[in-house]
Amino acid sequence: MPPRRLHLKTLRLFTTALVTLSLASLWLAGDILTPTASAQAFPSNTVRTFESPQVHPLALTPDGTRLLAVNSPNATLSVFQLTSGSPVLTAEIPVGLEPVSVAARNDREAWVVNWLSDSISVVDLTTGNVTRTFDVGDEPTDILFAGANGGRAFVCVAGGGHLNIDGFNTTGASGAMKVFDVSNPGAPPQVLEVFGKQPRALARDAAGARVFVSVFESGNQTTLVPEKVTRADGGLPPPSLALAAGLPAAPNTALIVKWNGSAWADETGNTKWDQFVNYTLADVDLVTIDASAATPTISAQVRSLGTQIGNMTFAPVTGRLFVVNRDSGNVRRFEPNLRGQFQTNRVSALDTAAGAPSLAFVKDLNPHVDLSNTAGTDAERAQSLALPSDIARASDGTLYVSATGSAKVGVLDAQGNVTARVAVGNGPTGLALDEARQTLYVLNRNDETLSAVNTSAKTQVSVVPVGFNPESQAVREGRRFLYDAVNFSAHGTVSCASCHPNGHRDGLAWDLGDPTGALLGLNGFTHHPMKGPMMTQSLRGLFNAGPLHWRADRRNVSEFNRAFPELLGSKRLLTDAELASFVAFVNTLSYPPNPNENYDRTFPSPASGPNADTGEKRYRSLNSNFDPSTPFQNIFLGNASRCEACHLQHPTTPNAFFIGSAKILFDGSLFHEPQSFKVPQLRGAYQKAGMRKPAAGEPRAEQLAGFGFMHDGAFDSVVNFLKQPEFVGFRNDDERRDIEAFLMSFDSTIAPSVGLQVTANASNRNAPEVLARINLLVQQAQVIPPTFGSSFPNPPSCDLVVRGLYGGEARGFLEVGGGLFQPDSAAEARVTLQQLLDAVGPGAELTFTGVPVGEGRRFALDRDGDAVLDNDEPRTSVQIAGRVVGADGAGLAGVAVSLTGSQTATAVTDAAGRYAFNFVSTEGTHTVTPLGAGVSFAPASATFVKPTWNRSAVFVTSPTANAADASQFFVAQHYADFLNREPDASGLAFWTNEIEQCGADQQCREVKRVNVSAAFFLSIESQQTGFLAYRAAKASFGDLAGRPVPVTFEGLLSDAQHLGRNVVVGRAGWEQQLEANKAAFFNGFVQRPEFAARYPASLSPADFVNALNANAGSPLTVAERDALVAQLSANNNTQGRAAALRSVAENAELARRELNRAFVLMEYFGYLRRNPDDAPEQALNFDGYNFWLKKLDDFKGNYVEAEMVKAFISSIEYRRRFGK
Repeated sequence: MPPRRLHLKTLRLFTTALVTLSLASLWLAGDILTPTASAQAFPSNTVRTFESPQVHPLALTPDGTRLLAVNSPNATLSVFQLTSGSPVLTAEIPVGLEPVSVAARNDREAWVVNWLSDSISVVDLTTGNVTRTFDVGDEPTDILFAGANGGRAFVCVAGGGHLNIDGFNTTGASGAMKVFDVSNPGAPPQVLEVFGKQPRALARDAAGARVFVSVFESGNQTTLVPEKVTRADGGLPPPSLALAAGLPAAPNTALIVKWNGSAWADETGNTKWDQFVNYTLADVDLVTIDASAATPTISAQVRSLGTQIGNMTFAPVTGRLFVVNRDSGNVRRFEPNLRGQFQTNRVSALDTAAGAPSLAFVKDLNPHVDLSNTAGTDAERAQSLALPSDIARASDGTLYVSATGSAKVGVLDAQGNVTARVAVGNGPTGLALDEARQTLYVLNRNDETLSAVNTSAKTQVSVVPVGFNPESQAVREGRRFLYDAVNFSAHGTVSCASCHPNGHRDGLAWDLGDPTGALLGLNGFTHHPMKGPMMTQSLRGLFNAGPLHWRADRRNVSEFNRAFPELLGSKRLLTDAELASFVAFVNTLSYPPNPNENYDRTFPSPASGPNADTGEKRYRSLNSNFDPSTPFQNIFLGNASRCEACHLQHPTTPNAFFIGSAKILFDGSLFHEPQSFKVPQLRGAYQKAGMRKPAAGEPRAEQLAGFGFMHDGAFDSVVNFLKQPEFVGFRNDDERRDIEAFLMSFDSTIAPSVGLQVTANASNRNAPEVLARINLLVQQAQVIPPTFGSSFPNPPSCDLVVRGLYGGEARGFLEVGGGLFQPDSAAEARVTLQQLLDAVGPGAELTFTGVPVGEGRRFALDRDGDAVLDNDEPRTSVQIAGRVVGADGAGLAGVAVSLTGSQTATAVTDAAGRYAFNFVSTEGTHTVTPLGAGVSFAPASATFVKPTWNRSAVFVTSPTANAADASQFFVAQHYADFLNREPDASGLAFWTNEIEQCGADQQCREVKRVNVSAAFFLSIESQQTGFLAYRAAKASFGDLAGRPVPVTFEGLLSDAQHLGRNVVVGRAGWEQQLEANKAAFFNGFVQRPEFAARYPASLSPADFVNALNANAGSPLTVAERDALVAQLSANNNTQGRAAALRSVAENAELARRELNRAFVLMEYFGYLRRNPDDAPEQALNFDGYNFWLKKLDDFKGNYVEAEMVKAFISSIEYRRRFGK
């Protein structure tokens, strides 16, 4: 009987009947029974795992003083100082999402490759901040500098190529190289298309004249003979293993074949299949770029090097290029034959000296393995090197290879022979060789640690964390089982990641059938163990995805436990605890955004050609003959014969995004298939593109991929799949192409705005394109109104975070709606977008980034989730900043300033003479020294020991002059010392003129300088910020133990900054800003741990107010006290407590009593930048403070008659801050 033609109406009736007859056989059983797969159902409080491929995660600065390491899950660049024995972490600099590679352009600048953000972050290593971000394309992986004087940045972009898929320009299916001018990275780059999938790593020759590019998913010259061909041509080759007794005949399936150099052959060597495969495969494993040409070009290609091609290193003397790679044996059939030995781990050498690179040798990293002993041995596994990732070369020819699956670094000779193995942390991915220190640094991704290996002793000598790790303990523990080959494979050479690199897919089909197996009954269907070739499916997005595998023969992730012994050859299954952590890890794996979708989560809708937006409507319509202008609901709502009936895409509940599968299982006969199959999800379909089978009569053509769509990869395109007889509603191929374009753009449940970035800096903060990007991110972080076909509002597509230098500090902000951003301090008021942009300037850049919904608080405000916001945590680093000025106090640009001691760095002054070193540790000794040939500076240097707060140092290019004698400098410094901000132009001019109007009258100038100086403490701004913070501390805690004051220098300055943020008295809106700051400050103050400990929630309102009043010295009248108790009784919560504390702190009597004490204390804080009992105070006590307080009290607060201000500004200690 000829195959039945299944008309759409028949399919609809069949589907309805099937639902009626057996819900259990249609909706797949498992942990869910309803067709929902919502991204919003993602486990709460879980950090999504994107498992980005770290390529070159380590780099040394050229001077060898710092080691740079990407921290992928934390989206930061870690900076380690190498001045002591072990690396010392000094900075964690926010960059883009999922950074995977870093390259140091010079000692002060690094470029970071952000895989998920599709961007490059340019990092100023001196300020510790991103100064520029630019887009590069989908999933960039690596970067290096080459060409003349390293003037070109070569960026490897795994999904940056463009494939014309039936007229639709698809991104993400192939790769590209993008070449940037480092002096103008904002200019459009040159694009070199790479005919390969997932180009991965870069290397260069010694001169930087050639750049080498490896292609990770290059393939291995295997493809598929479709099932209908094998059935018509005599069937499959006989199985190499005897069938189990009683097992029925196996279903006919497709067959994997491999190119033998002249023809396509099956595993037995039979080439009869060659006539049915009318194409060849590119299999481009490596390309060479002429980097020194006026216009760089691809000059050579290397083929048939392996299946998964990794990192490279170049030997300048011999001209050899060493490449780590893995080779997969998927042409071999059946799981028992492949058990524990389906992939080899290798290093290959290419001779590049004479023209195109040629293969010199290929060495197996595990020659000790005896594959004839299928069980392997413990001794064998202990020696194995699995999943080679990075490779480094010493000047004597020694090679080092990180083996991610073995927790080891292999030591090889120049011929690729393994001579030693060094145990390191779990999951080593990156290497950096420091020959001067005889140290190899190793980044261990699974542990998130950095190992230091002594290359002489060949032992690990130290291990330190890479930085903060936001991942849960279960994820950290579960990740190991994806990669661990030593403990969970027969020979220690393979792991889950062999076929699921980085938790994804290898682009290959494998025949993991088992002739010795048994039938499996599940979900109302019987599955034969001889299932035939099946495409490797991604481990991404499995949470809530229903039963798994193409045939739904695994109910959940836990059932993959059997793969450890049955496929990997492990001696055992995972324990229950191990399995739970592995499942927890896998359930966090997420797809990245689809690069073909528009940033605003709409679909491409070009004026001509395939139209994804139209395709979505066709996908969801009753049939393809529809009017796009007709409302969606009136055409196909409730019908079961549209694409979406089986491939759910549209939400039927609020806050849902579907994965493209209704999780239904079909009898294969309905689609002329010999086996039943589950309707697959559709995320990531664009990455499967690359195969195009020539039409009959066309010459044999070279293809990018050997496998395409469907369970076995037999279909080269969606269009051809939709030409199958089951799909009869289409009138022409244009309609099919619309749906194909839609599937190439299918939403991954992670919006395109996730990872999207822009950095606002001094030169672009008002640029239209920057403002447009920021406004797009703001819009995507909001709840979006219902779209076509929906009754529900769309949830936010992302959270919007802002990170960078703000007010001289590394800060974070979270967009919270209403045009406001919450700072990372509970004591600060929310700010507007305009306030953020107004704060941008040189050395004060801010980067706006979209992050996954629900993770914004972690990224911006509270990284460790302890409810204490990041800026309220105890400090571990400070800023040392200042100016280099001439004798007249004017800033000097271009002066180099060095930081030495416990950390090293170099800065160059800007046009105003300013320099800054951020992330200076609160431990150790730090010396700042201006550098200038033939120039004397006063002071010559400044040293800070264990700084607990931001410090400053001013240097004058005169052995005798003092910058403080220059009026404008004197006034500007008061803004910094007393108001914690840069001067506003009008205020600077006013106060400078107050002094300068005296002309040459020195007596007048002296008086004016004293009055101007005192005015800064007595100003509204100071009284309502620093003095208010003083009184808040006094009321809360009284005086410090053993001291006559309630605050320290560090504590008061921090609080004063919170209260004074964005307040400039006289500027429009300053009163409202100050009020907002006060409300936020007191609300945060009462939530501080030390306050909560002193005032537990169980304290009655009366006891609470009484304690505040007592600490403050009882300034409240009885009526004031009673009113506060009543007020708090009516609102005894955080806000009520904050209001009560504020009332006491703002009490007029308290202010009167404490004015002189605060005035004297601020003389020490402002002028001398220290506590009254700090060195150089001779007795290290408060004698000096008490002296000036008595004198000021004796003169009833008259600071002129007391000569207090005059004494401080003329003191040697003060003046030495600014010269002699």
